Amino acid sequence: MTARAVISAVILISAALAGCTELNAVPVADATLENDSILSHKAELGIPVTPAIIVGVYQFTDQTGQRAVLDRQSSEMSSAIPQGLSSMLVQELLTSGDGKWFRVVERETIPTLLNERKVVKAALPDVEDPLQPLLLPGILITGGAISYDRKVSQQFLGLGFAAINGRKQIYSDRVSVALRAVSVQTGEVLESVYVSKEVLSQMNSVNVLKIINNSTLAGEAGMVSNEPVSVAVRTAISAAVRELYIRGLERGWWDVDKSLQKHSAT
Repeated sequence: MTARAVISAVILISAALAGCTELNAVPVADATLENDSILSHKAELGIPVTPAIIVGVYQFTDQTGQRAVLDRQSSEMSSAIPQGLSSMLVQELLTSGDGKWFRVVERETIPTLLNERKVVKAALPDVEDPLQPLLLPGILITGGAISYDRKVSQQFLGLGFAAINGRKQIYSDRVSVALRAVSVQTGEVLESVYVSKEVLSQMNSVNVLKIINNSTLAGEAGMVSNEPVSVAVRTAISAAVRELYIRGLERGWWDVDKSLQKHSAT
């Protein structure tokens, strides 16, 4: 390869690498408002004609103890599971079935709520009963994420011809959540739901290796996509809430107007 050809190759490679810097110019993505259940596209289970059940969420936490695997050397000890599981569960309880299945009362921050009620009463001493009585739940919902298994399955596919080689890899982790419905009156566990959800990661890559005279020309391109763990966990929680509703129908927690029930493929 002549000097001019080498210079041309270097210019082309430099231009290609410089094009990658355009990624830094991508604008910040807008926030997405999540007001619907993540499984809202599934078949409707019916419209309850009885009042929604009042429930309280207690200690729905990460029980796996798993730590995140970082791509860089760091002393950071991040958890593999999102720590806002109670917030996810409350969101699903409020949005599932257009909010007609459950009424959720605040219990995790009940000390703060009680203190604020005391402040209101102290600020309005001349007002008789300035606050309404607190709602009392009939059912407590508890549980959490109980396992996170890494690389429960792996798939590899490679193909090469001449100086071109391609590779595809798919990894699958698995997260599991357990949800319990406990009677406040008796302490009996009324229902226990266990749901597992796969967390998929995929990598596609192509590389080219060409020897020209005494010089080597190499190029590589690829793409990696990882399913967000938060979305996988929220999907599992949503499926658990949906299953709890199905079992509640069998127990007679709700009455459903079957004439308004929608039948669609799941």
